Amino acid sequence: MDDTVKVAGIKAVFLDIDGVLTDGTVLIDSSGGESKRISFDDIDAVFRIKRAGIAIGFLTGESTPFCDYVQRRFEPEFFERGCKDKVAAVKTFLSSWRLTIEQVCFVGDSLHDVPLLEYLPNSFVPMDVSDEVKVAARHVLPARRGEGVVRALASILVPISGGKSGTGSRRPPRARRK
Repeated sequence: MDDTVKVAGIKAVFLDIDGVLTDGTVLIDSSGGESKRISFDDIDAVFRIKRAGIAIGFLTGESTPFCDYVQRRFEPEFFERGCKDKVAAVKTFLSSWRLTIEQVCFVGDSLHDVPLLEYLPNSFVPMDVSDEVKVAARHVLPARRGEGVVRALASILVPISGGKSGTGSRRPPRARRK
């Protein structure tokens, strides 16, 4: 079986925030303020994808000040907070941008993401998600939640070639099929 990810023609990437961009942990300070952490590798990867001409969208069930930060920091082409129906949100995007489901991909990590993971032919999850979520996705990325998930996706979508290592053109890593 060929488990190579086929991503030619991807025009938009949708990312869940908690559990994809972050590790899903919420830190609470003594005054009740929330903090989350993002890897600089993933921040760089979002901009690498954008520089390649691929639209970025975020779909999250949350509606917190952290969402405001993500929206300001990344200036995505699509941002849906408090999203309870991610399939409907993507269908709206597809209609307005005149794209097909084959031209977009999604990375999610929770049971709330299962309908969209099953709907899209290019769906991805981090390697440390539950089995129920893993079987809904088409591909498993070689990274844990919040630890290079977006970087792993970027290396598949926008492979770097001709690096200084002298290895010449590098092939994108293979994501495991479900």
